[in-house]
Amino acid sequence: MPRLATPDLYRVVAGALVLLGLALGGAALATVHHRASLTRDITAVSGPLSVGAQDLYRSLSDADATAATAFLTSGAEPAGLRQRYLDDIARAGAALTAAARDADDADAARLAILTDRLPVYTGLVETARSYNRLGVPLGGAYLREASALMRQTLLPQAEGLFVSAQERLRDAQRDASGSTWPVLALGVLTVGGLLAAQVLVARRTKRDFNVGLVAASLVALILLVWSSAALGTAAGRVEVGRTQGSSLVDLLADARRLALQARADESLTLVARGGGAAFEKDYREVMDRLTAMLDRAAAEAPESDQAVIRAAREQAGRFDELHGGVRALDDKGDYLGAVAKATGAGPADPPAVFADLDSAVGTALAAANQRVDHQAGHGGGALTGLEIALLLLTAGLVAAVVLGFRPRIGEYR
Repeated sequence: MPRLATPDLYRVVAGALVLLGLALGGAALATVHHRASLTRDITAVSGPLSVGAQDLYRSLSDADATAATAFLTSGAEPAGLRQRYLDDIARAGAALTAAARDADDADAARLAILTDRLPVYTGLVETARSYNRLGVPLGGAYLREASALMRQTLLPQAEGLFVSAQERLRDAQRDASGSTWPVLALGVLTVGGLLAAQVLVARRTKRDFNVGLVAASLVALILLVWSSAALGTAAGRVEVGRTQGSSLVDLLADARRLALQARADESLTLVARGGGAAFEKDYREVMDRLTAMLDRAAAEAPESDQAVIRAAREQAGRFDELHGGVRALDDKGDYLGAVAKATGAGPADPPAVFADLDSAVGTALAAANQRVDHQAGHGGGALTGLEIALLLLTAGLVAAVVLGFRPRIGEYR
């Protein structure tokens, strides 16, 4: 095979370096654009979807627990409990409307069921209230039917929305914190090619340096280091948001769900008036899972969140102790005493202790959600302006290669 003449060899090498430079710039630009888009999705779409799904589930579950507690008072229910129930239903309706904006087909089907069945649930609750005010025992049956609808239909659909939102969030976080090996590989290859080209030109021209190729090497090195550092920083931030944010959200959202279910179980056991063994059994299972989940959350949470999670764990234990007192009264036949204890308004009564438990879990959950958003925002900030810079650097690299070889090729004309 005949050897290429020097000018032809220069043209081939220059063309190869231009292609490598364009490939490096294109790969870096595409990666940065994709990662920036993912961080924006986390902060503007998938993150808020997860928070909205949490709010929806919490509102529905709290409405069910509040309705059961209010029912125990018989006759005129406390205005505070009534307003809390109405607020929960209103927040659930608002959350359904918000979720519909970014719902896929599966989520749209879940939302359709929730939208269709929520009025049925509220209708059953209102019927139970009407009978309860009249002192008719049938009200308890309607309330249990309403709670069954909530637990068997509405809450599973709301949980499905949360799981779907969390999967979308985790997918975005996983992609945004993935490897950038194509950029690194092309960067090393381009810098290596430029160094080899300088050696080739130096040997053929007897000159130590080619200003154009030296400039191209510096530009390629800057492009490689800057893009790698920015992408690495963004990936690290998003990964922190995943490990210390969304993973903790999974645990805390489940803990809040279990706490609300335990509260409803306690009230429904009393509403059943001797026929609530199934609710009491569910309460016991739920509380065991709740305490285990809070222990796990405290172990996995960052140090800044551990105190509030431990406080929630203590309140859960305190609520369980008070529940034991309620059951002791009911089991020995003092139903009115059990109801009075379960619905007491004092700071050491079950409602106040549960409020402290729910507040502590809510505080930790808000901090975890905020961490997801902030870390994604910081990650996106690391990429700000990089797309324009990459375009300029790629153009500069190509121009430097052309300027480096053009005079040398011209010497052979």
